[in-house]
Amino acid sequence: MPYSMTGFGYSVKNFDEYEIEVRIKSLNHKGIDISVKGPRDIVFFIDLDIRNTIKFFFERGSFQVYINIKYTKPKQLLNIENLEKALESAQQMLNRLGLDVSDDKMYEITSSFASEFEEETVDEQLKKRVLEAVKQACEALKEERKKEGEKLIKDIQERIKNIQDNLEKIKSQKDQIIEKAKQKITEKVRELLGEEYSERAFIEATLLAEKMDITEEIVRLESHIQRFKELLKQNKPVGRKMDFMCQEMHREINTMGNKMPDFSPYTVEMKTQLEKIRQQVQNIE
Repeated sequence: MPYSMTGFGYSVKNFDEYEIEVRIKSLNHKGIDISVKGPRDIVFFIDLDIRNTIKFFFERGSFQVYINIKYTKPKQLLNIENLEKALESAQQMLNRLGLDVSDDKMYEITSSFASEFEEETVDEQLKKRVLEAVKQACEALKEERKKEGEKLIKDIQERIKNIQDNLEKIKSQKDQIIEKAKQKITEKVRELLGEEYSERAFIEATLLAEKMDITEEIVRLESHIQRFKELLKQNKPVGRKMDFMCQEMHREINTMGNKMPDFSPYTVEMKTQLEKIRQQVQNIE
C-alpha cells in the first residue's frame, strides 16, 4: 500500500558522555529535498551520510532533519599537546617583543593558537551513533507515513467507488437518452419538411447519435479506474503515476459531459470526487 509523504520521526540515544536526539519532519514534494540542522562540528562531516540514509528509506518528500547532542560531561575543547605547542610559540613571540602578560591573557592567546593546530575531524564513534539515531528516526517516520498512507488510500477508494457508481448510471441510461434525442430530431425535421422528412430525419438522427456516442470514453475511463485501483495495492512509490491517471480520467469525464449534457449531474459529481482524489494524491509518495 502506498505511503503518505507527511509525518514525523523521532529517536533518542543515551550514552555515558552525551545524549543524541534526532527529529525528522517530512512534507509532500515533487522530488526529494533534505535540510539538515545540528552542531556544525558534527553535521559538517556527516551531512552526506545523513542525506544518503534519508534517500535509502524514502524516494519523495521534503525532509527537515534536526540533530541535537547534549553533553553530560564536559567536552574537551582543545588537545593538551596542541595547547603546549601553542604556549611555547606564544611565549617566544612575547619574549621577542619584550612583552609581559597575565596568566589569563596568556591562556587566551594560547587557546587561540592551539585551535589552529586542531584537526577538523569528527569522532568516528560519535559519527556512527548519530547515524544510528538518524536511521531509527527514519524507521519511525516510515511507520507513521505508512499509517497516514492507509488513511489516504481508504478515502480515495471510497471516492473511486462513487465515480464508478455514477459511471454505471450513465451506462444504463445512455442508449435511452440517445433514442429520445433522435426522436426530437425526427419531429423537428418533420415540422420543417412535412411529408418529405423521412430521409433527412434519418441522416440528422444518425449524425446526432455519432456525436453523442460515449462508448469509447466509457471504456477508457473504466480502464483508467482499473489501473488506478491496481496502483492503490502496490507497496512502492506511485504518487506520480496516480497523478497522471487522475488527469486521464478527468479528460474522459469531461468529454462525456460535453457530448451528453443530460449527464451533467453525474459528470459534475465525478469531477468533484476526482478533484478531491487528486488533492489526496499530492500527499502520496
